[in-house]
Amino acid sequence: MKRAVSNLIQNSMNHNGQGCHIFVRVTAEGNTYTIAVADDGIGATDEQIDKLSHSPHYMVCDENTSEQRHGLGLLIVRQIILAHHGKMLIKHSEYGGFEVDLSLPPLTLPGESV
Repeated sequence: MKRAVSNLIQNSMNHNGQGCHIFVRVTAEGNTYTIAVADDGIGATDEQIDKLSHSPHYMVCDENTSEQRHGLGLLIVRQIILAHHGKMLIKHSEYGGFEVDLSLPPLTLPGESV
Protein backbone atom coordinates (compact mmCIF):
# COMPACT_ATOMS: atom_id res chain seq x y z
CA MET A 1 0.00 0.00 0.00
CA LYS A 2 2.93 2.32 0.65
CA ARG A 3 3.91 2.03 -3.03
CA ALA A 4 0.34 2.72 -4.17
CA VAL A 5 -0.01 5.87 -2.05
CA SER A 6 3.48 6.99 -3.01
CA ASN A 7 2.63 6.62 -6.72
CA LEU A 8 -0.54 8.68 -6.28
CA ILE A 9 1.31 11.46 -4.47
CA GLN A 10 4.04 11.45 -7.12
CA ASN A 11 1.38 11.63 -9.86
CA SER A 12 -0.05 14.78 -8.25
CA MET A 13 3.40 16.32 -8.16
CA ASN A 14 4.24 15.32 -11.75
CA HIS A 15 0.98 16.51 -13.29
CA ASN A 16 0.80 19.87 -11.52
CA GLY A 17 3.90 21.73 -12.63
CA GLN A 18 2.67 24.96 -11.03
CA GLY A 19 2.28 23.16 -7.72
CA CYS A 20 -0.74 22.07 -5.73
CA HIS A 21 -1.84 20.96 -2.30
CA ILE A 22 -2.08 17.20 -1.82
CA PHE A 23 -4.53 15.71 0.68
CA VAL A 24 -4.35 12.15 2.03
CA ARG A 25 -7.34 10.85 3.97
CA VAL A 26 -7.91 7.46 5.59
CA THR A 27 -11.45 6.55 6.62
CA ALA A 28 -13.19 3.49 8.02
CA GLU A 29 -16.81 2.77 7.25
CA GLY A 30 -18.00 -0.49 8.72
CA ASN A 31 -15.32 -3.01 7.85
CA THR A 32 -14.13 -1.16 4.73
CA TYR A 33 -11.12 1.12 4.85
CA THR A 34 -10.50 3.80 2.24
CA ILE A 35 -7.33 5.70 1.47
CA ALA A 36 -7.98 8.81 -0.63
CA VAL A 37 -5.27 10.87 -2.30
CA ALA A 38 -6.63 14.14 -3.70
CA ASP A 39 -5.22 17.43 -4.90
CA ASP A 40 -6.35 20.92 -5.85
CA GLY A 41 -4.37 20.93 -9.08
CA ILE A 42 -5.41 21.04 -12.72
CA GLY A 43 -7.45 17.86 -12.48
CA ALA A 44 -8.61 15.85 -15.47
CA THR A 45 -11.49 16.00 -17.89
CA ASP A 46 -14.43 13.63 -17.57
CA GLU A 47 -13.15 11.88 -20.71
CA GLN A 48 -9.66 11.42 -19.23
CA ILE A 49 -11.12 10.06 -15.99
CA ASP A 50 -13.27 7.62 -17.96
CA LYS A 51 -10.27 6.41 -19.97
CA LEU A 52 -8.10 6.11 -16.86
CA SER A 53 -10.86 4.15 -15.13
CA HIS A 54 -11.55 1.74 -17.97
CA SER A 55 -8.30 1.32 -19.91
CA PRO A 56 -5.41 -0.86 -18.77
CA HIS A 57 -3.02 1.81 -20.07
CA TYR A 58 -3.83 5.36 -21.12
CA MET A 59 -1.59 7.82 -22.99
CA VAL A 60 -2.33 11.55 -23.09
CA CYS A 61 -0.29 14.41 -24.48
CA ASP A 62 -0.49 17.46 -22.25
CA GLU A 63 -0.96 20.65 -24.29
CA ASN A 64 1.31 22.61 -21.94
CA THR A 65 4.35 20.35 -22.35
CA SER A 66 5.99 18.38 -25.08
CA GLU A 67 6.24 15.24 -22.96
CA GLN A 68 3.87 12.30 -23.14
CA ARG A 69 2.04 11.51 -19.94
CA HIS A 70 0.78 8.04 -19.26
CA GLY A 71 -1.28 6.05 -16.82
CA LEU A 72 1.43 3.57 -15.84
CA GLY A 73 1.58 4.89 -12.27
CA LEU A 74 -2.16 4.34 -11.97
CA LEU A 75 -1.81 0.91 -13.60
CA ILE A 76 0.63 -0.10 -10.86
CA VAL A 77 -1.72 1.32 -8.20
CA ARG A 78 -4.60 -0.69 -9.72
CA GLN A 79 -2.50 -3.88 -9.66
CA ILE A 80 -1.59 -3.31 -6.01
CA ILE A 81 -5.17 -2.66 -4.90
CA LEU A 82 -6.50 -5.67 -6.84
CA ALA A 83 -3.84 -7.86 -5.22
CA HIS A 84 -5.35 -6.78 -1.88
CA HIS A 85 -8.89 -7.55 -3.16
CA GLY A 86 -9.77 -3.88 -3.06
CA LYS A 87 -11.29 -1.33 -5.43
CA MET A 88 -9.97 1.85 -7.02
CA LEU A 89 -12.13 4.87 -7.88
CA ILE A 90 -10.78 7.74 -9.99
CA LYS A 91 -12.73 11.00 -9.80
CA HIS A 92 -12.68 14.78 -9.51
CA SER A 93 -11.63 15.88 -6.04
CA GLU A 94 -13.70 18.08 -3.80
CA TYR A 95 -10.72 20.48 -3.92
CA GLY A 96 -11.09 21.02 -7.66
CA GLY A 97 -8.36 18.65 -8.83
CA PHE A 98 -7.92 14.91 -9.11
CA GLU A 99 -8.64 12.13 -6.61
CA VAL A 100 -8.09 8.40 -6.36
CA ASP A 101 -9.84 6.39 -3.66
CA LEU A 102 -8.49 2.98 -2.69
CA SER A 103 -11.04 0.87 -0.78
CA LEU A 104 -9.84 -2.19 1.07
CA PRO A 105 -11.90 -5.06 2.46
CA PRO A 106 -11.55 -6.07 6.11
CA LEU A 107 -8.21 -7.57 7.08
CA THR A 108 -8.49 -11.21 8.04
CA LEU A 109 -5.61 -12.65 10.01
CA PRO A 110 -4.75 -16.35 9.82
CA GLY A 111 -7.18 -18.30 11.99
CA GLU A 112 -9.78 -15.47 12.05
CA SER A 113 -13.05 -15.19 10.20
CA VAL A 114 -14.90 -12.07 9.10
